[in-house]
Amino acid sequence: MACQSTVFVRTPVAIALTMGLIGTAGIAQANDVYELGEVVVTASRTAQSTDETLAPVSVITRDDIEKKQATSLSELLKSVPGLNVSTKGGAGSDTSVFIRGASSSQTLVLLDGQRINSATLGTTGFQYLNPDQIERIEIVRGPRSSLYGADAIGGVVQIFTRKGKGEPFFTVKAGTGSRNTNELGLNFAGESEGTQFSLGVNLFETGGYDATNDNYSNNEGYNKDDDAFRNKSLSANLSHEFENGLEAGMSVSHNQGKNEYDGYTTDSAYKKYPYSPYAEFKTSTLNTFIIKDISNLWFTRVDLGYSNSKTDNRGENDSSLAPYSPTMFETSRISALWQNDISWLDAQILTVGLDFYNDNIDSSTTYTDPAKDSVEDSRYNMAVFLQNQTEFDSSDLLIGLRTDKNEAYGTNTTGNIAWGFELPKAMRLVASYGAGFRAPTFNDLYYPEDAWKYVGNPDVQPEKSQNYELELSGKHKVAGWSVSIFQNDIEDMILWEPNHAGGYQPTNVQSARVRGIEAIVSNQFKGWDINTSITLLDPMDTNKDRLLTRRPKQTIAVDVDRSFSLFTLGGTFRAQSCSNEYTFSGDTINLSGFGTVDLRAGYQFTKEFKTELKVTNVLDKEYQTANGYNGEPRGTFVTFIWSPKL
Repeated sequence: MACQSTVFVRTPVAIALTMGLIGTAGIAQANDVYELGEVVVTASRTAQSTDETLAPVSVITRDDIEKKQATSLSELLKSVPGLNVSTKGGAGSDTSVFIRGASSSQTLVLLDGQRINSATLGTTGFQYLNPDQIERIEIVRGPRSSLYGADAIGGVVQIFTRKGKGEPFFTVKAGTGSRNTNELGLNFAGESEGTQFSLGVNLFETGGYDATNDNYSNNEGYNKDDDAFRNKSLSANLSHEFENGLEAGMSVSHNQGKNEYDGYTTDSAYKKYPYSPYAEFKTSTLNTFIIKDISNLWFTRVDLGYSNSKTDNRGENDSSLAPYSPTMFETSRISALWQNDISWLDAQILTVGLDFYNDNIDSSTTYTDPAKDSVEDSRYNMAVFLQNQTEFDSSDLLIGLRTDKNEAYGTNTTGNIAWGFELPKAMRLVASYGAGFRAPTFNDLYYPEDAWKYVGNPDVQPEKSQNYELELSGKHKVAGWSVSIFQNDIEDMILWEPNHAGGYQPTNVQSARVRGIEAIVSNQFKGWDINTSITLLDPMDTNKDRLLTRRPKQTIAVDVDRSFSLFTLGGTFRAQSCSNEYTFSGDTINLSGFGTVDLRAGYQFTKEFKTELKVTNVLDKEYQTANGYNGEPRGTFVTFIWSPKL
């Protein structure tokens, strides 16, 4: 039976929970003294605390990563308000991140400022990024195309690799756990005489589990085995602040390895030859920067960067892939950014920037434009953006505008405006509007006709969106809370539709309307840190009057942690309601709702040595976030960490 689409405001239990959570935060309202939140840069491209920014922002710090003992990004992101994570199996499997009901290709992902979305698929290989190399993650919910251009319809996820700070230190980490999972990591970082440095290497591998189940394509023709994953990663950061105030630096990130997955075919003869498909992958980024305060009124920054992602899909014996050949897809991207922040008049910051990037693809498939009879393997994008932030006595105003000119699909202009009002008892109300767009991928535009008659469409246009939002928040000494109400209208969504030649090609035919409520509470109770979020969505395909694929209407996440003198204890509970998938013929597949519990603990034996233990999916709940693909069963993992004094 399909997951029913009832309007979110008619969910009494969820609404009651939301109001109850806000009530718990009100205990501290009498005390107007509070600490500012984490400083972020993604929301406005300028440094602001999370309490000052006019956009909904979540931050995952290095302390959060270590506290959760995370070995994958999906572990970290699945508890973020407004986010839903869908995976096709265990470690290394395809991972989709939906922000507020927007698709995974409508989410812009940056790594040290560099775009890492695939130019062919439009999605991001979250599964290939190792948390051990990450310093922090900033997640901005809502469109940010007025600052970042294409693909920021649902929001922006910016990942920062580890940086050096404080006295130099050295850390060795080794872990082992269920399903032949092992990890080894080394990190050396610190700062000295104006120089910050960090170098980290990590090896993670697991034997995995069988990714698919009986729902997978009628259980035909796939290789029933455990799907292993191996990832070698490296990150390095180096920066120096000179006596004249100029700071220069660079960061490097690299991940490479192999992930196995299950294949499918309806060819009865082909079933005789299990081909154990796997993908060899490499992802790399390089960012260099120079920043300088030209004067008390003018700050400037220049970034030059490069990113590369490559996947090579094969079988254990390539000949057994016939009639299907091995495939390779590679995206290379160079970029340049010049940003200037100018303080002018009273309490105003004007940001002016030029942004350029060029996509290049290499593939086992040749991409062509039939109308031009030309090979299409590159495109450039040039943009200018403006933003003005004004601070009044009791309100803040932000106005932004950006124009992108792309070689392949023309010019797009987007803007946003947000106005925040200070209210009594440390509360604030923010009203905002933002426009966004998603660029057609190389697959959308130029994919060559294959055996199944799928072919690109050079005339397809960008997807466009308009988002409206109200947020009420409060911050107090031991508690903070916020409630957001939003609606995102998305037009010209790209779907593969039948064409006149009897095949399929991308067409701007779908529209969507996503309405939602987010409620977030962070509180302290008798030494326990409690972070709770509830997201209620009504994610509708308005053309077909049905729910969007894999978007649950209700999710709740609760993180509880406490530090004792030598012990740390914590746990995560997350639950989501049912969601739908659809066959190509339009039949509905129901994905049942589920809830999982993870537990974690740590013990500090000495100042230099500690051990950690986590148990994921403690109740061994069977679930799936994509039809036919198993969620991760119960698992345990123990880690030993040694930090010798230098």
